[in-house]
Formats: sequence, C-alpha cells, structure tokens
Amino acid sequence: MDKNTNILDRIVETKRSELDALKAVRPLESLQKEADSFKTERRPFRTLFEKGPVLIAEIKPRSPSAGKLIADSPLEIADLYAKSDADVISVLTDADYFGGSNDLLERVRARVPQTILRKDFIIDEYQVYETLLLKADVYLLIAAILSQDELAKLIALGESLGLETLVEVHDEAELERSLDVRSTLVETLSFSKRDETHECVSKKKDEAGHEVDVPRPVGAGVECDDGEEPRAPITFTAKARRSGSAKVEVIADEDAHCAVEPIG
Repeated sequence: MDKNTNILDRIVETKRSELDALKAVRPLESLQKEADSFKTERRPFRTLFEKGPVLIAEIKPRSPSAGKLIADSPLEIADLYAKSDADVISVLTDADYFGGSNDLLERVRARVPQTILRKDFIIDEYQVYETLLLKADVYLLIAAILSQDELAKLIALGESLGLETLVEVHDEAELERSLDVRSTLVETLSFSKRDETHECVSKKKDEAGHEVDVPRPVGAGVECDDGEEPRAPITFTAKARRSGSAKVEVIADEDAHCAVEPIG
C-alpha cells in the first residue's frame, strides 16, 4: 500500500501544478460564470441502482504500473460499450498518468447513450465546475487524497450543480469516513482483493434513529477498490436491465484490448 500511496502523492502533486496552470489561463470565476447559464441533459446515475445491479465499464488508455492498456483507439472501445449492456461508462481524464483527456470524455459522451462517469483525481472545486461543463453526469472522488472537510465540500458542490458523485475507498476506515459525510443512505460496491471477497454494506438509520447495515452486492455512492495495480485481466459481470447480462474484460498486456459481449 506504501507503493500505491507514493504514486497517489505524485499524481496529486502533478494535479496541483496542472490546476495552477489551468487557473492562470481560465480562472475559476470564468467557469462559475459559464456554469450559471449552462444547461445540458443529465443522464441518471444513482437512480439506476434502484432497479438492480449496475455495470460500470471503463475506458482507461494506460496506467502508471501496467503501461498501455488499449492498443487501438479508445473511441472504438466506446463504440463497443455503446452497443453493450453497460449502464455507465467511466472515462479517465487524467493525461499524464492514465493517457486520458477532457476531450476524450466529450467525444465518448457524444457517441454513447449511457451515463458518463468522469474518473480523475479531483481535489479542487475548479474540477467540479470543469466536470459540469464537460457534460459528465457523475464524478469520482478518492477518499485517500481528500480530508473529511474536502470530501464533504466537493460532494455538496456537485449536488448544487446537479452532478452526482462516486467515492472510491480502499479500506474500512475510508469507508466509514465516507459514510459519515452524509446523513442519508450511502450505498456501496462490493470488491475483491486476491482470493478474498470483501462486501461493503450500505448504512442508514432506522425509525428509532439507530444505524443499521443494509447488505448490497452492488450499489452507488461509494466505490470500494482494492488498490492493487495492475488489476488485469479483470472480468466484471453484472445483471443489466436491457437484455440479460454483459461481460466486460480488460486485458493489460502487449495485446491490450477490451471486449463487451452478452452472456445471458
């Protein structure tokens, strides 16, 4: 975990420098002014989970440890996802470490019908306004790089702009901290680490005001991640509502590819 922490520290340091450069060219006030009159169709995220398990398919061109993950154009992957039973498409927008971009997110959204999740290292309100203007529907927050106060403020800002959030946690302490941010039900995702299966649970208050666990195999609001890199080959299987189930495989090797196929 020390190795992953060091990588996160480097990424966050790079991100702060990147933000300083962006703000010098396009100040926060400029984004806020544009956001005041910005209108776009929002695709659902949280409500998807009310109908059953949800499949999030990811477009990640590369990673710091595994290198190149997509041999061909990421847009070809988007086209596969567009025809699949994936409910949400996650797009990496970090350029330096993951080979993504804001432009990639906009181009993917223009060619798929699914909800779009912006996956980046969001540490500043500037990036939340940026997410709105990119037309993403939901954005990732990583508990490990945010204080409790920062996490709460970034979630609240997104809500005020009509955006939704997904919080990534790596251990039980981060899960508890994330759950404490909200008084309403926070749902979570199951995750696996090596040969062990760790199931996260939702928490809510009963009629007497006592906190109770609500086991859920798949949920929304908090994403549990094992912090291992590379995590490939990886197979995600989830029941989709449109036509049975879908399988998404990401193979991280020199012949990296991504395939989506119906399995039900």
